[in-house]
Amino acid sequence: MRLSSYVRKLSMGAASIPLLAACTGGHWAEEAAERVAERPQPSSWTDLPVQTGARDVVHTDTDDRSYKVRITVKSLVRGSEEDMRGARVDEELKGTVPHYLTFEVTNTGPEKIPAAYMVYSKLSLNGTDWTHGEKISLSGGRPGGVDLPCADTAPKTLAPGDSYETCVAYALRKGVGVLSLTHSADGYFDEGGAVATWSVKGGLEEASAGLAEPGTGIRVRWEDIEDGVLEFPAALVSVRRGRPADLARLDLDLNENERRGVPYYVWVTYTNPGPKDLYADQAGQVRLVTESGRQIPGQTPFLHGTEEIPNCPTDWTTQLVPPGESVTECSVHLVTGDDKPFAVGFSEADRPGLAAWRAPTH
Repeated sequence: MRLSSYVRKLSMGAASIPLLAACTGGHWAEEAAERVAERPQPSSWTDLPVQTGARDVVHTDTDDRSYKVRITVKSLVRGSEEDMRGARVDEELKGTVPHYLTFEVTNTGPEKIPAAYMVYSKLSLNGTDWTHGEKISLSGGRPGGVDLPCADTAPKTLAPGDSYETCVAYALRKGVGVLSLTHSADGYFDEGGAVATWSVKGGLEEASAGLAEPGTGIRVRWEDIEDGVLEFPAALVSVRRGRPADLARLDLDLNENERRGVPYYVWVTYTNPGPKDLYADQAGQVRLVTESGRQIPGQTPFLHGTEEIPNCPTDWTTQLVPPGESVTECSVHLVTGDDKPFAVGFSEADRPGLAAWRAPTH
């Protein structure tokens, strides 16, 4: 199966998209119910079965100051392509479908939060192809924007104990389902920070459909410095769970959360179809995909000189693989929090996708 691997850092600004729409929808909070009744949901919209409820998280602002907040998800509604009709959109957003997330933010810490609207910047809507939805800002509609389907109503600041309810829109490609909503404390979703997750019922089942089984060969695309893009067979061998203590003595470039994470050792075999020798360093393209939607890159032995990473052999790092022969490479991926491995993907050269296998762990 080929999965899109287009990922944007959560700290990037949202695209500006004017929409002309006059309805809203979803199971909003009780105080918003009357507004919803007055403006009924279009028949083309769908309430998605997102896991609602509160998560206590840490919001880090652009000055690296941290604040304790509680995020309570209220609803997630899939809009329709018609919502985007007539909108001025970037080429990459054409053919996308808007998704409207309504949530509440409460300041649970002792300090006032400046730029309180920025709490949304650490949220990610994750597709069943493991892409992250593109945040889009909505403008247009009637004067004052009162008829927009989703508008950011966050205050400029948020005092201790105060709350606000707001809505943020995300764009996903047509036909892509929603796997989950996540909040990353450090804003870099794939780099091992603390992550809170709200799952969407049926998302994992949809994401797993068509994944290759371990041992099944998939042709992957890798860019060689001298010969350009090469295509050759690859097969997942195994995924094994380690212990945090395995890496404690090593001088790895890990953040605090990663050092408390669980290492998983991933082995993938590559076969050289020829006609030249193949340099063995494909492991850097391997991603461990988790149930929450993260694509976790691996640490590889050749990044650390002569250091030995337990349970991750280094003998392949200096190999040249002759035509017709194979090499098995290892990478170690650190999973933080309660997240669990779900798939192993290979990030392909000049193609927006992952070649992916199911990831049974041992």
